[in-house]
Amino acid sequence: MNNLEILKKKDEGKQIALGTSKTNYNDPRISVAWCKRNEVRVEKVFPKTLLSKFLWAMYTDADYEF
Repeated sequence: MNNLEILKKKDEGKQIALGTSKTNYNDPRISVAWCKRNEVRVEKVFPKTLLSKFLWAMYTDADYEF
């Protein structure tokens, strides 16, 4: 493998790890509340597939605390 291939594989691995942690470890209510408090569109934080999975979390108030 050359250096370019190694860097590409390393970069691809970062995306996998980030997606896994968003799905399995982070409470989506915390992210939704943060987005509401800071006027950030939730679509910027979650991809469409996770938005459909976390519909229940979209009803979280901006003042939600874990």
